[in-house]
Amino acid sequence: MATDSGAAGVDAGVPDGARCLDDARFETCADGACAITTCRGDALCADAACVPWTEAELTCGFTLRPHPDIDGRILVEVDPGGFPRAQVEALRFDFGDGTAGWAESLGHDYAEGGRYLVTLDVRLTGFRTCRARRVAVVAPDPGPVASVTVDAIGDQLNGSVPLADGRVFVLQVPRRRFTVDVALLETEDDPFVSVALEVGALGDRAERVRYEDDGARVGAWLVDEELPLGPTEITLTATTASGVERRDSLTVEVVELPPERDPTDRPTVWLFRPSVDHFTTARAGDGLVSEQIANRAPDLAEELALIGMQGPDADANAIYLGWLLEALRRETYRFYGIAPDGTPRDDIALTIVFEGEPDAPDPATFDPAGDFSMMRFGGTFDGFVGFSGISPWNHERTDDSLPRRGVATASLISILTTTPIVAGVLAPLSPEGGAPVGTHPLDDAALDPGFDRFALDADPDVLARHETLRTIARYLALVFASVTAHEMGHAMGLMPNGLPPDGFFGDVDDVPFVNPERTNPWHADLPGLNLMQAGGDYLGVIDEAIATIELPRGTSDLVRLAELLGLENRLSPLARAYMQGRLTYASDASMAAGLAVGCRSY
Repeated sequence: MATDSGAAGVDAGVPDGARCLDDARFETCADGACAITTCRGDALCADAACVPWTEAELTCGFTLRPHPDIDGRILVEVDPGGFPRAQVEALRFDFGDGTAGWAESLGHDYAEGGRYLVTLDVRLTGFRTCRARRVAVVAPDPGPVASVTVDAIGDQLNGSVPLADGRVFVLQVPRRRFTVDVALLETEDDPFVSVALEVGALGDRAERVRYEDDGARVGAWLVDEELPLGPTEITLTATTASGVERRDSLTVEVVELPPERDPTDRPTVWLFRPSVDHFTTARAGDGLVSEQIANRAPDLAEELALIGMQGPDADANAIYLGWLLEALRRETYRFYGIAPDGTPRDDIALTIVFEGEPDAPDPATFDPAGDFSMMRFGGTFDGFVGFSGISPWNHERTDDSLPRRGVATASLISILTTTPIVAGVLAPLSPEGGAPVGTHPLDDAALDPGFDRFALDADPDVLARHETLRTIARYLALVFASVTAHEMGHAMGLMPNGLPPDGFFGDVDDVPFVNPERTNPWHADLPGLNLMQAGGDYLGVIDEAIATIELPRGTSDLVRLAELLGLENRLSPLARAYMQGRLTYASDASMAAGLAVGCRSY
């Protein structure tokens, strides 16, 4: 787990013993002589020893302070140590005003005064997470804030804020098993001392709320008592020590959630089919072009070979394709709050299996009334990056492995290879000037399943090639997964039309927070980057995304921005609550089984 890096010198004044210097090193001193031990990248220093990071207690925190010279700007910086940086997959600040940032140190400008909940989320390998919160107070300070919502749905989407023309809408929730969420943004010198939470006929349930004690009072109650059917008002009233009272409320409609309207009532299993052959694909300039002609070559492997991600060595190809497919499954799972091993972490039960795996169903047994849906990868769809069948409330299984359905991976690859800066990421494997998989002299070692990337004595050249291969596989997986998860969403009923409770804003483009350019009968562009907005590939929404992402200083290349967009793209709160079985919608005659919808690249 560690290796000695040599003596640190002799100092008679140094006490004997051992101590952690930081999260990656510890120092051992005896008789004034000290030696420093460095931990591997998969270990942390704890109690003056290197321990596997999966067994260590992780912490994450950050400082938040106003900028000394610029009004309305805050500065945030992640505390040192606490978690292994080598295991970080994503580190994100949510500034509480619809803007996110991706770096350990950032500045952020608020457009107006207020109290904002700033949240740090650190996602680590294996879906381990760490979260911390702080309250930003921006002048002019409106004073303490007490807010309530359901299923973590923001005010714009939960119906508590009327639309510009005065229209109001309500959300439909089941009789029990939805969350009531409370946020109390206070200060140490005037905290809230009394809190009441009235939930319709249930009365005051403030004592049921469980708070996260991490710098801000934010809590939730998963409703475990049955509510009567009909409108239910939820009201939060809180009073500070100085007597300032705050009140917030919203109304929901409590409805029955029968099996035909519950997307989680049936097993949700997806069979991914990367070996399907519907197309013949070839290079066309810098991009790829496909014809719907089978040629006895799996579509995805054929396309990967054209960009050097498959080469002449069958064994190397199999290993590397496995890397890509595992990254694709991992990133697709991420959109639905599921760990890489399939464990639901966000109360959404969904399983992805590949053909040939022990538990994989037989594609020949597919039936709309069965227990699995299918997705394939390959080809181009005349400007679209994906097509899916539509199933309201997820009540039928969907076959997206047909020739005119699935994820158009050749189209996505063409977007990458014809964007010069992004194409540079793929250049190390390019058949023109690079070293395709299996042709580099270090590939045997770099692809060896036994290669230890965290070993302190790892060959630096082999490690560099290994990291290049891993980076390209993950990058392509981010692109594929954003479209794959989007098409799966269509098949699971994520985009009904109308204002709630009729739908999730699909085909509604006259409300202040919906972007009409990316909203149509099958998509809705809600605040932030949403999985179900129009434009299946995240490279197509860069202009829009720049307004909602606080970039790290010095970030100017499209590659890093594209990666951040892939990480920022996520389920909207409405879609998440629906998949959790905590929210439903009324009806939509246009959402009929058997229809298909395509997602165009913009």
